[in-house]
Amino acid sequence: MTPTEIVAYIGAAAWLPQIATWIYRRVVQPIVTIVPDKYAEVGFTSYGPIFNMRMAFSVENKDIIIDGFELLLQHSDGDTYTLRWAGLKETFSEITDASGNRQVIERDQTPIALKIGTESLIEKFVRFQEPRYHETDRPVFSSLIAHFNFLKRSNPENYVSQALSSKELFSVLETRQKAFLWKPGHYQITLRLSSPKKFKLTQSQFDFELTSIDTDRLKENLNNLEIELKDIIKSNLPDFKSETINWNWANVNVQKSDTA
Repeated sequence: MTPTEIVAYIGAAAWLPQIATWIYRRVVQPIVTIVPDKYAEVGFTSYGPIFNMRMAFSVENKDIIIDGFELLLQHSDGDTYTLRWAGLKETFSEITDASGNRQVIERDQTPIALKIGTESLIEKFVRFQEPRYHETDRPVFSSLIAHFNFLKRSNPENYVSQALSSKELFSVLETRQKAFLWKPGHYQITLRLSSPKKFKLTQSQFDFELTSIDTDRLKENLNNLEIELKDIIKSNLPDFKSETINWNWANVNVQKSDTA
């Protein structure tokens, strides 16, 4: 072997670690693990069906960007609903002084994408809502706004009372009330993530129970839908003071599914 050939072999060998790294990055997929908190919030407001839960995200092998996050909720009777992430909240610090006063520094954001790195664990409070609710609510609510603006221009003295008794308002209320989906029984949660690149997801199924007491309290929120909507219209009256609205929530225990 000539000196030139030896130098060529040494040069080629120097590239082997880099080539191996390139192959590894292309072949090996990220493995994502999501660990939910023990408890979650189930609700129903003017935003529709809601499921809120604190979660910890981790990934092995390499970093990943998540551009979609959905919950598939299946009731024991077979009914299935899909909720999509609608908000993320992250707590940066929590300080309690000598008097017991607590100061929490948080950041709230609308989710577009979430980067999960291999070097650290990410904790987020994730708010889920039903896309189908917003798709059906948007057109009827837009009709109410258009009708309200028409009444305001054409009858500026009585437009509030006319809007409160309009069919457009009751159409919004009917649409929202029909969207109530919670009922007593067992629910299975299936986590569904999407990413621009292939990945694997572990621990994707969890369970929770809703009692009849839970659902009865949540149904009381249906009355708040009318109060809130009418208060928005009445706010155009001078010296109007809105009512305080208290939304009921159900706190449920989330457990890993036996079938996961």
